[in-house]
Amino acid sequence: MTTITTKLIRDGNSVAVRLPKTVLVMSGLRDTIQMEVSEGQITLRSANNPRSGWKEQIAQVVSRDPKSLQSDIELSDWDKTSNDGLN
Repeated sequence: MTTITTKLIRDGNSVAVRLPKTVLVMSGLRDTIQMEVSEGQITLRSANNPRSGWKEQIAQVVSRDPKSLQSDIELSDWDKTSNDGLN
């Protein structure tokens, strides 16, 4: 773990902290972060994006041959189920 001491900087009605590029590279933080606040401490973390990768996964499924999707779906009992209650 690396510890760096820096000053808080006034920015209008807010206060800012400048993070050197080296610190950002070391942390792996990107555009969106989560802040956890407690007495005397602020922790910054990468924000979890639950939809990360969805676009690529959807594109992959859409590009598959419809016949290959049949192997992913079990429909062998479909006729029996769809006729339930019919004579």
